[in-house]
Amino acid sequence: MPGETSLLQLGLWVVMAVLASGLLYVAVVFRLQPVFLVPLAGGLLLANLPIPALNAALAPFFLTLQSGLTSGLYPALIFLGWGAGANLTYLIAQPRLLFLGLLTPLAFIAVLFLGWGLGLPPSQAGSAALIGGGDGLSAIFLAAKMAPELTGPISLAAFTLIGLYFWLQPLLLDLLVTRQERMLRMPPSRKVSRRESLIFAGAGLVLTLVLVPWAALLTGMFFLGNILKEAGVADRLARTLSNRLADIVALLLGLAVGSQCHVSLIFSLAFIKIILLGLAALFLANILVILAIKVLNLFSSKKINPLIGAAALALLPDAAQIVQIMGRREDAHNNLFFHALASSQAALLAATLTSGLLWSILGGH
Repeated sequence: MPGETSLLQLGLWVVMAVLASGLLYVAVVFRLQPVFLVPLAGGLLLANLPIPALNAALAPFFLTLQSGLTSGLYPALIFLGWGAGANLTYLIAQPRLLFLGLLTPLAFIAVLFLGWGLGLPPSQAGSAALIGGGDGLSAIFLAAKMAPELTGPISLAAFTLIGLYFWLQPLLLDLLVTRQERMLRMPPSRKVSRRESLIFAGAGLVLTLVLVPWAALLTGMFFLGNILKEAGVADRLARTLSNRLADIVALLLGLAVGSQCHVSLIFSLAFIKIILLGLAALFLANILVILAIKVLNLFSSKKINPLIGAAALALLPDAAQIVQIMGRREDAHNNLFFHALASSQAALLAATLTSGLLWSILGGH
């Protein structure tokens, strides 16, 4: 009868429930982006309920929820909050790390062409390549603008692969970084004044709007939030943006992208290609930065610990914490956290700028 649940629909929902449980496990046990993953799992379950009549009744709710994603409102507010809570002094004190982080888009472009060769349209291939940025949000933003039909699968792939990559990353570092290199100690960063931080954030906002205006909702909002923080005249607003508001909007974003993870899209050839491209982008981005550091060390008296290159993922502060743990295993007194945090911040800026650039080239008509 119309509206009844078929055995196939029920079976597929059970499969999606298992997938959602896996996301919850990663979020709770490994504490990997729980603010995103928990609501994403909830949205995934809601969107695939095996009750057609209920799905039809929930359609207006999903449409309203997803409007904040398609308009760019959710990502813009989240980056505004991230900027309001970011301490960029370590990045300002280490301009070399900013340069190294800005190398990661080379990996994204390489993966974009790889995806194109595998038969994906450039819009979908570019969104999958940005998973290599490590934050997931830049990839989600680009997918929502250029490949809305795959926003859900790309979001699911991004957060799943980032968790998987952290398990595989030690194997990569064992191959690329010697024990002697891991034991390199980084000198303390110089002190950066609030005025210098404010000038940096202001210059970053202006340069973004002039050179890559299509990144205004990501990089531009990040710098705007940082200006609010460093100006010192809106401290309460900056704290609200970086804590309460950012978390609430992240919850809405997770529900929105989860509600777009329909079972027919997850079990498709396109999703398999996205998984492969996203994992390739994560590996290539880190390999590129690590090798660049090793080459730079050949010509510089001020050596950089190549482990810092492993933090060139825009997952703050998790990537920096993992590098700190790896460094402490070789030298219990080696403190790499703040240098690694600067590398992660550089990777975040690179991913957001690349997202805006690709949107302007591939979809900004």
